Amino acid sequence: MIAAGRGASADMVIGDDAVPANSVIAAGTAFAIVDQRKLLFSEARQQIFELNDMAAYIWCRLGEGDPPAIVAGGLVHLGVPAEVAEDYVRDMLSDWRRFGLVLRAGEHAAPGTSEPDGRQQRLHLAGLSIRIRHASDALARLAAPAFAHLDAAGLRVPGASSVTLSLSTEVDGGRFRLRAGDEDIGVYDVDEILPALKARLTEDVLAHADYSIAIHAAALARSRRMLLLCGAPGAGKTTLTVALAQRGFGYAGDDIALLGPTGQVMGVPFAASVKSGAWPLLSGIRPDLEQLRIFRRSDNQHVRYLPPAVPPVTEPLRLGWVVLLRRQPHGPAVVTPMDRIEAMRALLAEATAPGRRLSASAFGLLAEAMAGADCFTLTYAGLDDAVHELQRACA
Repeated sequence: MIAAGRGASADMVIGDDAVPANSVIAAGTAFAIVDQRKLLFSEARQQIFELNDMAAYIWCRLGEGDPPAIVAGGLVHLGVPAEVAEDYVRDMLSDWRRFGLVLRAGEHAAPGTSEPDGRQQRLHLAGLSIRIRHASDALARLAAPAFAHLDAAGLRVPGASSVTLSLSTEVDGGRFRLRAGDEDIGVYDVDEILPALKARLTEDVLAHADYSIAIHAAALARSRRMLLLCGAPGAGKTTLTVALAQRGFGYAGDDIALLGPTGQVMGVPFAASVKSGAWPLLSGIRPDLEQLRIFRRSDNQHVRYLPPAVPPVTEPLRLGWVVLLRRQPHGPAVVTPMDRIEAMRALLAEATAPGRRLSASAFGLLAEAMAGADCFTLTYAGLDDAVHELQRACA
């Protein structure tokens, strides 16, 4: 196991492999803190990874030249249980080696070795560790980009529930079969597979995540508080969420928010599901939208899945604002105060809870969270006006 002394040099074993005590950070990586969030940039992969506090600590200690055993000892000194610290350092080194971010001393990244298995993704989502296995490179290229921003490198949580999904090619007709463990979920055409995969992942989040209430609302972070946008279908939640994310709000999801057992709110940051009617509105804000593949949902809506332009907000935050959207054909955007109880009813109208029953304790958590939130109705026609009014309301 890991010795705590500075002179320790034993390798840390990961399965049948070992990460040497002289692991070093690969060239072409950069660490930065932006708005109190810890980021890694890989020049080779042209990708940004977000680290939680423990992963950032490990990375910085490695950058100072400390071997893994010493890094784990440092975590123990900070109060992390020894077994958790050891497992976490091993997991991080395994992930970072797989992504070419960390090398053995004297090792050079060979062409192609910095890339992970392109047919397999490990995601971190709402406290879950999710593995997706793609049957072919072509299938991975089709589905994987919509989940790349949820990549688990640097984000693994010890003790997180684990979910495994697999996609395999059908023999007949080039259709795809979606499986979860031994469960056969269904067979889908190529333009149906991504909506089916997202729907299954949503089911897994609702089945396994630690939460008291799941709210049908878009979630955005602002000044360390969470903004929830709710409204009837067609009110523009996704369109407004994407626009706000380009204007300084942190993207936390366009569909589901979870009220956790601490009374804080966490988004479920899937790629935004942008319906065809919103493509012209958002093409000027996110030009990359037009390059994304078109998929067909089970409700026959044609959508594109737009990942956030920067890493999403994955941590739970205190509820700051609840905004009920009401779209109109003409007129200026107007924000008006909303009764807090009316806002609570609007959230609960399309909410669910574990076991599909709202408990008294969960209601108490929601009431406590709402007590500190400002509630508004936003009536609007134009997207820019709506963004401007919400920027003012959530200052």
